[in-house]
Amino acid sequence: MVSVDDILVWTGGRLANASELGAAAGAIAVSSPARLRGSKEHDIAFFFSTSFKDELSSAVPGVLVTGEAFVKPLESSGLPLWKKSAVIVCADPYLAMAVVSGKIATALSTGAHIPGESAPSPQGPAVHPSTVLGASVSVGEGVRIGPNCVIEAHVRIGARTVLYPGCYVGLNAIIGQDSVLFPNVTIYENVELGNRVRLHAGVVIGADGFGYAPVREGDQVVNHQKIYHVGNVVIGDDVEIGANSCVDRATFGSTHIASKVKIDNLVQIGHNVQLEEGAVLCGCSACAGSSSVGKFAYVGGGAGIANQVHIGDRANVGAFSLVTKDVTPGETVIGNPMRDYKEYFRVHAMLSRLLAERKKGRS
Repeated sequence: MVSVDDILVWTGGRLANASELGAAAGAIAVSSPARLRGSKEHDIAFFFSTSFKDELSSAVPGVLVTGEAFVKPLESSGLPLWKKSAVIVCADPYLAMAVVSGKIATALSTGAHIPGESAPSPQGPAVHPSTVLGASVSVGEGVRIGPNCVIEAHVRIGARTVLYPGCYVGLNAIIGQDSVLFPNVTIYENVELGNRVRLHAGVVIGADGFGYAPVREGDQVVNHQKIYHVGNVVIGDDVEIGANSCVDRATFGSTHIASKVKIDNLVQIGHNVQLEEGAVLCGCSACAGSSSVGKFAYVGGGAGIANQVHIGDRANVGAFSLVTKDVTPGETVIGNPMRDYKEYFRVHAMLSRLLAERKKGRS
């Protein structure tokens, strides 16, 4: 159970309704996060957007974390939660939700693996007897390797890293400390992973890039000569890659994913792509060969980045956009073909007016 004082420390917040609760605040304890709607006395819930205001009427959580802008509306609402729930106010309730989820996750999920919170105590590695280990494999303290894993020769695995069942790690690969490879992750040869890397089920790191040189007879293509990719993939610290995503090895040199990059499920990263610090790629997006995404830039779901295109630092690419030319730092683009988002919506407004006028002219 988690106390109100614990949550105040974690969020840096204040108890907004302390006078209403009085001494009862000290008796409040919560055990798990919950959605706002229908939350109960042992739940902690979060209210950070007016999109969820309709859920408040059925919410009486033990703790409600919210933002300063919502305090007066909650106080004057007459809702039961103001007198029964500990309403904690902090600067960024969405960020607070992320922090609190990490504090509570270890008790609720066997897959949390939060360094410093859920890491196993220092001890020798625990390697399942069905695991196949190649020659000269180095396994750090506290490593856990599940059933039916294959670790090829000269692999190095850092302390407290966990490999779930069915993982494959190729020749000369390096995996840092406190990392997690969920079931059936495949790491090809020479791949380098940093510390605290999380690779979800089915991720493939280091497969060949997609490259073929056309073989011609006269002016006709009659075959495709494979370009063998002999580079590798280098991934920095604190990177998370979602289920069934793929990162291709470089043709020559390295495909590079810098620290703090977050990649969603079903994302394709082509050969020689460079993802800079903190870049975020949402589900089903794709980066073609030699493209790059700048620091803390966002790429929306289903978006495509063409070969050799660069997305600038802190730029935003809208969902399902096709990016065929460079995006300047801080710019927001959307559409196919992509446009600056303001221009994109102006064009759609013009088209709507033209269609309306055309329809009116026919009536």
